[in-house]
Amino acid sequence: MITLNQPWTDYLKYGKRLFYKKKSIIFQQGEVGTGFYYIYKGTVKIISVTPGEGKRILDIVGPGVLAGEIDQSPYFSSAVCHEDCVLYYFSEQDYETLVYLHPEVTILFAQSLILKEKLLLNNINLTSTSTEYQIAHSLLYLMNSYRSKEINLTQQELSYYVGLTRVTIYKVLKKWASEGILSINKRKIYILDAIALKEKMF
Repeated sequence: MITLNQPWTDYLKYGKRLFYKKKSIIFQQGEVGTGFYYIYKGTVKIISVTPGEGKRILDIVGPGVLAGEIDQSPYFSSAVCHEDCVLYYFSEQDYETLVYLHPEVTILFAQSLILKEKLLLNNINLTSTSTEYQIAHSLLYLMNSYRSKEINLTQQELSYYVGLTRVTIYKVLKKWASEGILSINKRKIYILDAIALKEKMF
């Protein structure tokens, strides 16, 4: 999860408070970016659809995270509420006002962009690792995103996130469930032994 070292709490008054229901689309891939969002409450799925590769969940982000563009460039992904959310929207003009009054914000914004680049690079590097490594790494990352051992993703959604087939995901999760590492109940994944899961990356 892309989380800033310093919170935006002091700057939220410059943005517009918005409420979104679960499954609501915040912005869509291909639309021109005219502002960014600060996630105050809830979690958001960042989704990309590309010819040949199909649907990918690039990230699951939560409170304290920025999403969106302000440079009039098309959004490279879509953002969909994974649960009910409270967001703050900052238009390009809002950002300019904020920077004028609080120049230090440029550092926070740059930090967010750098962390996004690191995430994309990390996702690329993961493709060269084993199947179990990719799934274990993804589950541990999602634990951090949800700040819980309860991962609110179906196996199909996890396959979109990891970039592996649903059959592959099913086989690995079934094996790990038999080993007592995790359990699956009501379309959710529960991590029972995070240490054993981490050992799957070695």
